Amino acid sequence: MTASLMESLKESTAPMHNSAEGSRFQSLLTNGKLPLEVYAEYLGQLFLVHFHLEDEMRKHASCAKVLTNEQYQVDFLEKDLKALGRETASVKALSSTRSLLDLIASASQSCPEALLGMHYVLLGSKHGGKFVAKNVQVSYALQDGAGNTYFDPYGNSFMPIWRQFKDEMNKLELSQQTLDTVCIAAADMFRHITMIGEELMPSVVSR
Repeated sequence: MTASLMESLKESTAPMHNSAEGSRFQSLLTNGKLPLEVYAEYLGQLFLVHFHLEDEMRKHASCAKVLTNEQYQVDFLEKDLKALGRETASVKALSSTRSLLDLIASASQSCPEALLGMHYVLLGSKHGGKFVAKNVQVSYALQDGAGNTYFDPYGNSFMPIWRQFKDEMNKLELSQQTLDTVCIAAADMFRHITMIGEELMPSVVSR
């Protein structure tokens, strides 16, 4: 039996997923152990990623078939950054973030469906995001939803959102070449999220 798109994404990205989750930075993030300034900087980098990815996805009908408005996450990050005293206009892309933004721009031109592979990674991160949200709220003494919304924006509504996304992804009729490109894009997203954390680690250890 031929694997579905979502099955292919899960299987092909498993090594990168495990590597990302196992990184020192992600461990500190998940447990609310990052310095607050580094946590805010990480959210700023994610804001840039989501802003550019979501802007590009809105341009393509193939993405519109899958996405719903509630899946877009820029507003959550803007809210969190504001609560943490950061202006989005002041966020400067790290070199790893800039590399990812270039990949997003390239995918938008060559294979828009690849953007959905990248989105798969970011939306899928909400599966474990509630643990991050809870821990950082306690660690940084945040008011509920003020600085940690991004990691658990949907609460108990997440699984219906995820199932709808999964169903719509699996309805796409893609050539094998396009399916492979979507999976590669998802793997690239995992790698670059890890790279962003690695680039921020010197700021962690110097404090």
